[in-house]
Formats: sequence, structure tokens, C-alpha cells
Amino acid sequence: MGQPAAKFSVSVPSELAAAVRKRVGARGLSSFVARALEHELEREGLGALLEELERKLGPPSKSDIARARRAWPKR
Repeated sequence: MGQPAAKFSVSVPSELAAAVRKRVGARGLSSFVARALEHELEREGLGALLEELERKLGPPSKSDIARARRAWPKR
């Protein structure tokens, strides 16, 4: 990581903490959390974009939704 780092102190449920530590180990925790935060910010940004589009264009039609589900069946 070439960027300056900021420290956070967070509390999470103990089961979640154990699962993450088992998955990434103690040394991979910061990287895992940074990626998770980036992912969540991206999701929130996409959600805001979808809300804006729906305000401007109206909700998607049933045929639009069906076409999207066919294009991305695992979503």
C-alpha cells in the first residue's frame, strides 16, 4: 500500500470477527477491511445512481426487469 493509512477502531459481532480472521489471518485483516469498505461505498454510489434514474425516468417496466434477469441470471 503506497498511500498513507488511517487507523480505525471498530466493533463487530464476535462470530463475524472469527470468520474473517479464519479467512484472511491477522495480517490480511486491514487489506480485507479496506476492500470491503471500498465495495460498500461503490454499492451505495450505484444505489444513489439508480434512485436518481428512477426519479428522472420512472421505475423500470416488468419487461425491463425480466430482460435484466435473463442477462444476469445469478443476480
